Amino acid sequence: MHRPIRWLIAAFALLATPLAAAQQGSDGWFYANSDIAPDPAWTFGTLPNGVRYAVRKNALPQGQVSIRVRIDTGSLNEEDHQQGWAHFVEHLAFRGSASFGDREARHIWQQFGASFGSDTNATTDSTQTVYQLDLPHADQTSLDKSLHVLSEMVDTALFAPEAVDAERKIVLAEKRRRSELASRYDEVSRPLFYAGLKYAQRDTIGTETTLAGADAAGLKAFYERWYRPERATIVMVGDADPKMMADLIAKRFGDWKAEGPPPPAVDYGAIIQPKEGAASLAYPGAPYNASVVWLRPYEAEAPTLAREKLDFERTLATQIINRRLEAHARSGKAAYVGAGVGNARSTNIADTTQLNITAREGQWRESLNQSFAIIADALRAPPSEAEIARELQNMRRAAVSAVEGENTIKSQQWAQALVGAIDGNSVITSAKTSLILLDQLSPAMTPQAVWTRMKSLFEGSGPRMVLLSPSDVGGQGAAMSALLAAQKAAPATRVADRVVTFDDLPKLGAPGREVSRQEIADLGVTIVRFANGSTLTFKKTDYEQGRVGVKLLFGEGVAGLPTDRSTLAFMSGVVAPSGLADLDLDGLERLLTGRRIAMNFAVTEDAFQLSGSTNKEDLADQMRLLATKLAYPRWDDALFARAKAGMLDSYDLAFASASARAGREFSAFARRGDLRWATPEKSVISAATDAEFKAFFAPALSTGPIEAIVVGDVDIETAVAAMKATIAALPARPAAAQPRRPASPPAPSPKPVVFTHKGDPSQAQAIIGWTTFGGMERRKELRALGMAANILQVRLFDRLREEEGASYSPTASSGSSDIFPDWGIFYASAEIRPESADTFFRIAREIVADLAAKPVEPDEFARAQNPIVSGIERRLATNGYWLDTLEGWTEDPRLIEQTRTFLADYQAMTAEDLRAAVAAHVTEQGDWSMLVLPEQKAGTVGD
Repeated sequence: MHRPIRWLIAAFALLATPLAAAQQGSDGWFYANSDIAPDPAWTFGTLPNGVRYAVRKNALPQGQVSIRVRIDTGSLNEEDHQQGWAHFVEHLAFRGSASFGDREARHIWQQFGASFGSDTNATTDSTQTVYQLDLPHADQTSLDKSLHVLSEMVDTALFAPEAVDAERKIVLAEKRRRSELASRYDEVSRPLFYAGLKYAQRDTIGTETTLAGADAAGLKAFYERWYRPERATIVMVGDADPKMMADLIAKRFGDWKAEGPPPPAVDYGAIIQPKEGAASLAYPGAPYNASVVWLRPYEAEAPTLAREKLDFERTLATQIINRRLEAHARSGKAAYVGAGVGNARSTNIADTTQLNITAREGQWRESLNQSFAIIADALRAPPSEAEIARELQNMRRAAVSAVEGENTIKSQQWAQALVGAIDGNSVITSAKTSLILLDQLSPAMTPQAVWTRMKSLFEGSGPRMVLLSPSDVGGQGAAMSALLAAQKAAPATRVADRVVTFDDLPKLGAPGREVSRQEIADLGVTIVRFANGSTLTFKKTDYEQGRVGVKLLFGEGVAGLPTDRSTLAFMSGVVAPSGLADLDLDGLERLLTGRRIAMNFAVTEDAFQLSGSTNKEDLADQMRLLATKLAYPRWDDALFARAKAGMLDSYDLAFASASARAGREFSAFARRGDLRWATPEKSVISAATDAEFKAFFAPALSTGPIEAIVVGDVDIETAVAAMKATIAALPARPAAAQPRRPASPPAPSPKPVVFTHKGDPSQAQAIIGWTTFGGMERRKELRALGMAANILQVRLFDRLREEEGASYSPTASSGSSDIFPDWGIFYASAEIRPESADTFFRIAREIVADLAAKPVEPDEFARAQNPIVSGIERRLATNGYWLDTLEGWTEDPRLIEQTRTFLADYQAMTAEDLRAAVAAHVTEQGDWSMLVLPEQKAGTVGD
């Protein structure tokens, strides 16, 4: 379902994509019905034929322009016999137009450096179809050619009968990718939740019958009816002149003429009360889950300050309720593992509130009662001023961060934000304006105002509930009686408020002493060493203004674990939330209210890792938080029990589809069954205790010198001062006790290793691979294998998807390990029908043999190389890349050289380099394979 982006809420809540900006210009259609201040960075216009456009100059990524072509049509525009056709048409738009042949668009954009799937793609939902292109090296020529292609995709697509038949197989393959559970749940929930609405019968993918009934004439008629200039919006954002972009839009889209009169308004239906207010679905292996909804009619309200004030109140109300639900989940007394409330005004569907509850095994009635008791309390009395103030502090911190980072927002984020605002009948404005409005509206967020909006969340038609369970619990009648009983639950008791500050944390030692600095000038990196054995690897960047990433690495991680038995490493997600010193998770969250500080923990291949995201003002406290976690760890038995219950309740879902089972098994399979990478068995999870959890992770947090990495918008002296006061102030730590144990890839085998799943019998997953190598000594050959895998994936796409129709999205990859010199794999994978397994294996082997036999043609090589090079160029300008790539520099200088040559090696690579690498390291030995089949067909395929 579409969730509209709102300028105010998005700026506060979506830190990864802070939104802003828009200019009224000479044609302010975007703000026509709004009293919200526009941003002059955008230019809007409307061509004489009705095509609307929005353009914006944006510096990042350098040289890139992001294009979005939005067509105001989706599954809600389909008639009953046309279900799935809007999405089908989206596929066919890539299959040739008046001037461009089948697949030519993809080839053109690959030559320009755009990667298919990530840089070029399209999406269809209930209300819109969006074609997207992120062009890495955009000049006037490439932009003009790209807009020419896009304009014909939406105006002169061919709909050749043979293309329709070929693409039908692909759409059906995409439909089959859905898990059986997801499909069955959708079949039960849509008619109940959205009774009376057209959306209740409009799954975007369509049905087998309607897809089979789609022919070239019918699909073209749908296209001509709904793909019209007045229903199109072109968005261009990037490192180019706005006037040039607007002129190119006019040149390529200005002569588009609509065919026939506009279609009549769509009847979206009206909410009705279903015959039964609850439904149940029993599915083996499913967790106990209840979804409860309240519906109100959708109203296309103008995006005014008054509406945004209402949405602001709703957001506060929702966050307060969710914080109360979560507090109970952490208490150790909850019958549910997790519960949360969401609210969405979904365009042309409904204004909905949804309560989702995942119950502990067998306790679904109790979880309903407890959740409704918390809602009853919310409806009984207003929230406290302290609760509101807490949420406002976090919102303001996010809004300030949005202002700090606005100049480094990526072009694709701006483009996507504007498309979302159009679809959601909303607007976006500058981050500075959003912050001003937040400060203006905050005083009006009184307990009474938020309470009024809180009560409105549970008004309308409802509650309606779908109960999912692993076995029959009494059917619809039992679900309905439990829902009625829950509505009578007595209000819960609220948790008392408390204040926590950094003064409540225990003190660390005396500031540490710096002993040396090493400058790596050409890469802008400095390594600082301290007397206690800790190090700081630092890089100042301006890629994301106002943001700083922090990592602490210590110990040996997965490499130091035993290979022949399971450990509690699978419980790593509980380490950070367990808190520190005397602070539990609630105390930790209160400590960080209004601050840009975070704490995460992970077990990586060669280290344990604590990390956070902050800014230069909060860096010292961010480092103090992580250091305190190491010095004064806390272990939360209730959180451990909650995580364990969640794992057990969802355990069987790993066997419910081919892709899920493949995901469960592949990591260990690719390492000859090494249990360090294996998903733990149910018996292992069941037997795990909180005492064992502490015994496993306590030594991990206390051993191994600490390697700190700081990357971002901060100067080195500030980072060094924070390091001295925190990490360098800790006592010297002993070396990790466990040595690194080697890892080995699979041995060649003529027959696939077969696993089974319990889901849809039409689903299977096939993987075929070859053993290569790891380490850092043969860097160029490893990179050549990476490019070869890219070509293998494209060829599989062409043959397996577009010619055979056997798989929706085959993939290929080359993986290796810097620390395990014997581990490397070159492999391909595809979701297929069981009977297509042999076809997949045959085609993959043929392609790999051909790659080893002769160099690829120059055109194909360029279409592989250019997207890889442009992708690397963009990655090099991100904090995330440097946070990852700086790992280990203090111990292994080879990693520095590996970074220096990253881009240059791919730029200098030749087709012969690629061929030689595949011949020397892939086809010189036999392959290995893995196959996941439905249980009833496991003995009949893949021999």
